Amino acid sequence: MKNYIYIFIDKFFSRLRRVIPLFCVVTLITTHSSCTKDIEIEIPDSAKQIVVEGSIERDGPPVILLTKSQKFFDNIDINNLGAYFVRGAYIKIRASDGTTVNLTEYCLQNLPLSEQEKEVLLNALGIPYHDTLPLPDVCIYTVPDIISFFTTGTCSFMGKAKTRYDLEIIAPPLTAGGDSVRVTSYTTIPESTGLDSLGIKQHPNPSYRDSFVAVYAYFSVPDTFGNAIRYWTKRNSEPFYKPESGSVYDDKLFIGLTVGLPIDRGRPSNEEFDINTSPYFRKGDTVTVKWSNIDYNTYQFFYTLENDAGDSPFSSPVKIKSNIQNGLGIWAGYNSKYYTLVIPK
Repeated sequence: MKNYIYIFIDKFFSRLRRVIPLFCVVTLITTHSSCTKDIEIEIPDSAKQIVVEGSIERDGPPVILLTKSQKFFDNIDINNLGAYFVRGAYIKIRASDGTTVNLTEYCLQNLPLSEQEKEVLLNALGIPYHDTLPLPDVCIYTVPDIISFFTTGTCSFMGKAKTRYDLEIIAPPLTAGGDSVRVTSYTTIPESTGLDSLGIKQHPNPSYRDSFVAVYAYFSVPDTFGNAIRYWTKRNSEPFYKPESGSVYDDKLFIGLTVGLPIDRGRPSNEEFDINTSPYFRKGDTVTVKWSNIDYNTYQFFYTLENDAGDSPFSSPVKIKSNIQNGLGIWAGYNSKYYTLVIPK
């Protein structure tokens, strides 16, 4: 569900009276006893907000999803995802080179795309694709000639390196009787630094070396601060997945150096994790790495998102550093390159 709605952002702001049993065990020298205590917590209400999940890549069109923030204790109906999306919004993007575009709303169920084109689009949005299931009731905002991009590889407005993109959204009221909502943001597509090479190393556990290897990325870090990357991996014919261990690096520790860092295998969230196999690739795999330069605001969003330990009862949640003004979420620019490595059997 996190691909669809950022329910984690309103984690502590719903207005409900909860009764939480606190179980405590007191150990005595010769006896054990337990006690329970009911604690009532009044959690303040929060207004609904626009949640933006948008990106623009070099040589690709902008794509934006708009949803409404949800209270942490609200029930979410996975059979009615369309109810969470914001429709009828006005969205304008202005590039620093003077070009502009007004985005058009498209609903996936009505797009005249082939099965392969649908799969590409859904994977780009982080939405699982199954050719035997109907498309989800999801609407996106993108360029008016998006079909041209899928058929010819070009469209009227595409991302360029070393360019800033200002975003303006005017959305209809989120609640009955409310006012329209104006949301702004900006991002940049930085220059690409790319990878020098991909390589492999032995599995650290000798028991797995016959079947698995570790993949490393070798790259040179510029001698200026503020560089950051995000990466995904693809194994054989699988889709691209982000690594669960964290998909972003910044340059704080590596200024001016050439370094080699491990590339964990990205995997679907429903795949069972095994510390000895999940981060590694099998011998004989064809590995593709999508390596994207991002600006520092984009890095901060994904770093804080991926390092939020709020789901654990023994840690505090991290505040997600959004770059959206008067809303939540992310407007991200990517300069991406792709690298392939065939692992010997």
